[in-house]
Amino acid sequence: MRSEPVAGFSTRDTNTVKCVAVILLLTHHLYMGVLPTPIDLKGSAPHVVLATLGKVCVAVFVMLSGYGLSVSFERRGGRNPVRFTVDHTLKLMWSYWLVYVIFTLGGIFFARPEFTPQAVYGAGLHGAWQALVEFLALRPLLRTASYNQTWWYMEAALALYVTFPLMYRAVKKIPWLILPATAVPLALYYFCGNDVWDTCREIYWFFPFAVGVFLAQRGLLERFAGLLKGGRGWAVTAAVTVAFLLFAYIRSLIGLAFDTFFALSLILFLRATLCRIPVLSGAAAYVGSRSGDVFLVHSFLYGYYVTQYHFTRLLWSSNPWAVFSALPALLVLSLVCAELLRLLRRVVVFQLPEWK
Repeated sequence: MRSEPVAGFSTRDTNTVKCVAVILLLTHHLYMGVLPTPIDLKGSAPHVVLATLGKVCVAVFVMLSGYGLSVSFERRGGRNPVRFTVDHTLKLMWSYWLVYVIFTLGGIFFARPEFTPQAVYGAGLHGAWQALVEFLALRPLLRTASYNQTWWYMEAALALYVTFPLMYRAVKKIPWLILPATAVPLALYYFCGNDVWDTCREIYWFFPFAVGVFLAQRGLLERFAGLLKGGRGWAVTAAVTVAFLLFAYIRSLIGLAFDTFFALSLILFLRATLCRIPVLSGAAAYVGSRSGDVFLVHSFLYGYYVTQYHFTRLLWSSNPWAVFSALPALLVLSLVCAELLRLLRRVVVFQLPEWK
């Protein structure tokens, strides 16, 4: 991790952006960000507008995944792509599997009656089959029951990780073809509606993933960070701030199809602002480094477990401060769970297979 706040696009910068993305994720879920497009900006409650725009968190995470995998792959010299893919995919799934086992078993004791494992999956072999499908992160593909609807992202992440070597090579060789091609599903969604694919599927996320790969291969985020140095830094910051606000407005009109561009404007905006404030970026980087576990567990706390009662009281309160307090409360509880998981992983060690 680099200590210089304006040098390149470091791990610290990535985690700082992830912090904002995971807060947008919690906001999106807590405050029911499901306004249809075009969003009525004047007639809708501000927190619901923000929650709806918060859906961009998915594109941010996907873009950073494509970027991070590419940087890591290049640091290894681009050798042995099969081993690289297997190692990173197993690390991804191990984090998910641990949370799955703990919180599914915990659901026997702490889940609301309609969200116990038996109530969700059913009994017998059929129930075991549905549980196995979700354990393998294939539930969206096979359309079986889900213990946690938020986990749809694991199937998308799995598809992106497995296809990374092909994506990396394609983006490097024919970016002029692969980038538009991966954007086709989003274009069809915008022009034809969502009659074929569920938006919670991998097909919509290959485009931001490919953009992340492209950014890494061309060193574009590092070049942008270089523009922030010297006397012209304020002008660059002002420009990306205006662009971010403009893209947020366009996103309110277009919807999901514009999220890749909105996500990129958010990343650049944060790199020019929050990432350059040492104390704040340090705190944000800590939260961002735990974003994976926060994503995996937060839905249980505010929705599926009996703790939902307390969040319901806050969210339905007539006191605006009580409504707002639900967000930091969920973030803190999710971080506590993330820390406990981190400690547990020191005990339960997952050993990657040896490669000869």
